This record gives sequence, C-alpha cells and structure tokens, in this order.
Amino acid sequence: MKNSKEHFGPWLEAEQNLTRRFNPEDSRTSGLIATRDRRWKAALLRLEEAARFGLYDFQLLDALGEAAYRAHMPEALVPYENKYKHPFIATHMARAWMLLGEIDKAQEFLQFANDSLLKKAINALLGIEGSIENTIASMLPFAETDPKLDYPDFWRALAPIANAAGRKDLVKLAERRCKELSHENPVVHYNQALGFLNDGEIRAGWISHDWRLVPGSQCAPETSLNEIAMWEGEKLRGKSIAVIFSDGFGDNIFCLRYLFSFIEEGATVSVVAPLELIPLIETSFPQVKVYNSKDSKKVETDYWCYAFSIPTRAAIWKPVQTQGYLKADLKLVEKYRENIKRENPSNLPIYGLVWHGDIRTPAMRTRSYSVEEFLEHSEIYKRPCFVISLQKDATPEELLYLERKIEGARGKFLDVSSSLQDFSQTAAWMMILDHIYSCDTSTGHLAGALGVPSTVLIRNTSIWQWRASNEDKAKALWYDSVKIKYAFVPKYSYMFEMREV
Repeated sequence: MKNSKEHFGPWLEAEQNLTRRFNPEDSRTSGLIATRDRRWKAALLRLEEAARFGLYDFQLLDALGEAAYRAHMPEALVPYENKYKHPFIATHMARAWMLLGEIDKAQEFLQFANDSLLKKAINALLGIEGSIENTIASMLPFAETDPKLDYPDFWRALAPIANAAGRKDLVKLAERRCKELSHENPVVHYNQALGFLNDGEIRAGWISHDWRLVPGSQCAPETSLNEIAMWEGEKLRGKSIAVIFSDGFGDNIFCLRYLFSFIEEGATVSVVAPLELIPLIETSFPQVKVYNSKDSKKVETDYWCYAFSIPTRAAIWKPVQTQGYLKADLKLVEKYRENIKRENPSNLPIYGLVWHGDIRTPAMRTRSYSVEEFLEHSEIYKRPCFVISLQKDATPEELLYLERKIEGARGKFLDVSSSLQDFSQTAAWMMILDHIYSCDTSTGHLAGALGVPSTVLIRNTSIWQWRASNEDKAKALWYDSVKIKYAFVPKYSYMFEMREV
C-alpha cells in the first residue's frame, strides 16, 4: 500500500507549484536559488514572475539581469529598464541593450554604471572608450595588483576584447590563465576549443571541445539515451551507433560529413535529428535510419554519441568531406529547373540570396545584415541577373526593395520562400543556382555541403567554421565551393558571450 506522500505526491507537487506561481516571495526565493545554482532559464522565469508582482529589490534586479544575459534573453529586462539606473546594476541593462543592437541605449545606461571590469569590457566592445588597446592596457595592471579580483572571470572577459583587437598572443595568454585558475570548469575548456579551431589548431580544438560533455557542464546538450553506452571510440564493425544532432541547423549540416567514417567502418548507423533535416538526410544517406528528435526514445542501438564528439573520438584531425557530401532530391531539382526555365527565357545567370538568420537570437543579430547592406556587399544588383530569394521571414518592404533594385539593373526577381518547408527543398533550389550569396547561417553550410558555388559574407571573424584556407584566404577551409568575404564587421562581437547555457 502506498504511503500518503507517494499517494498524494503529484497533487502536492502541483499545489506547491501553484502556490509558488502566485506567491511573489516564493518566486523570488526560488529564482535566487536557481541563480545560485546557475540554472539560468529557470531563474529567469521565477525572477520575472516576482518582478511582475512588484518586487524590485536590488538583489532581485541584479539576479534578473545576470539570468537574462546567461539565458541569452536580454529582451526580458526591457520592461524594467527604469529600475536599472542604479550605479551597481546599470551594466546589466547596458549589456542587454548591446545584445539587442540598441547602441545608444547601451551607452545611456553605461553612464549610470560604476566603474568595473564589465563596464570596461562593454565600453571596449561598443568602441566608445578610446581604443580597445587602451582598454587592454588598463585591464592588465588591474589584474596583477587587485587581490580581490575574481581571476578566472577577469581573464574570460579579457579574451574576447583581445580577440577584437587582433591580439592573438593576448587571447592565448588569457585563455591559458583562465584554464590554470579554473581547470575543472568545462566552459573554460569549451571556450578555448573555439579559439583553437578558429586558429586552425584542429586536433587541440576537438579535444578541448569534448570537455562540454563533462558531467554537470552547462554546455552539454540533453539526450534521452543516457541508459545506452556513450561511444568512446570503440571499434564499430558489426555494431550499431546512433548519432544525435542537437545543435543549430548549420552545425548539424556541418557535422553530417562525419557519418561517412561510421559507414565506411561497417557500422549500422542511425541519426536523431530535427524534423526539418530528415528528408535531406534520408536523400543523402539512404543507408542510415533517421529518427525525429522527439522520438529518440525509440532508438535501439549499441552506442550513441553527439555529432560534435565524432572528430575527437574517431581521431579525425583534419577537414574531411569538404565538398558535395550531401545530395538534393533529383525530382525536386528537375521540377524547380523547369519552373525557372519558364521564368528566365533570356537565360540570365541565376543567383540566390539569404541575408539573415533567426534574428530573434543575439548570435544571429551579429551575423546578419539588412537587405540594403547585403545587396551592397554582394554587388549582384550591378549586372543583369535572375535573383531568387531563399530568405525566410522576409518582410514585404525587403522584397519590394530587392525587386526594384534587381529590375532596375535589367534583371528578374523571384521569391520562393513559401516553398521552403524543410532543408530538402532548399537544397533542390540551390542546385539550379549558378551562385548563392549567404550570411553566416545554415544556408551557407548547406551550399558548401552540396558543393554549390557560393559566397558567405562574414561579419564576425571569430566563427571558426568559416576559417579561411591557409593557401587561399578567400576560400573556406571546411568547404571547397565556398568563398569568404569579410564585410561590415560590427563594433561589438557575440564572442563576448561566455557560452554557459
């Protein structure tokens, strides 16, 4: 017979949650505990709930500011901006406005803020306090003389500033010092991995990258396959392995190249991927069984691993499958080609355009362009051509601007975004293009994986997947068909993010 706690457990839990939901003090306490435990999204939810009930004490606002930043949701602070004109917490609001792209607002709140390392870092990234070199010079002596300084946090803040200044020597010093002072922190190793990969030190980069899977790491993705053995590099001939694609679409497309190492070894391979990628994977890898991420519990396998863990555990220390490792649906390609023949009787060269990713996220806001900026840097409006927009979520104003510009150069314009329900359809459209221009988003990776001639416009030189080849600085290291063009680098960089969620 169940005891009362077991019998009423679900009801009691629901009642407690309901009480907490409507009790601002409980929400505040719960939020502060979650902040202490670095559970940023849970903290943000509870602290916002308390703030809506009118609790605006200093401790809550401080925790709310940090949770919003760490959870990559700076917009959560906007309703409370008038509460952040306090010298000890104004930097939270300045950082939020910076990530939202509101530079004037960020500068306004920095004027209220007390001097601190964080204020120096934001000033440097906004480019409003002299040169970044001067900021670096002022930070180094401070690190050496202030015994109360939290050294790991200082060096982590310094590394991206040094990177923005082009001081690779100082970046390495900062990362090394941070690692020495906080060696057990997986985030430190993960940040260093991104630096190694960006510098072309691929072996060191992949080894450090796998630190994100250390138990308790906030960089680790979630999986429902924990009861199955994680693959550590064992021989796989005659065995089965499931690969989990849990990162962004571009990262997933990048990592699909590594499936060949398992297939060539003779393993039975299955993948767990987002729904939007499944048709593309099934076309490209007919011998692989594909599961939707929501159905991962149905997978039966001997081992599993994350896609980004394959290079480390398979000891793949150089770029592989750098062109044409994905395939488009040939029936779709032929269908779209026939459509374009009717629209393009003059046989103009056909170009594709994608100028922004999901701009709801801070990362994409610093990698994307306005349509005016993008068209100016791609320069295709200067010659007659047939331009196809593959841009999802384009506004009517953006499409009208493109149409006028292209037709003003005696070209033709076509928006096909309504036909793009998954990446298989995007891939088919790409295969009929002579060239595609993309910002740093999943379409750039897809073009490279298909082997379609393309140019990726880069705003942020710290994104390692777009590292240039040592032999040709205009060519991408990881994709043979992709050219890189650095254009309109912003004054601040998303690399300032600590990457803790």
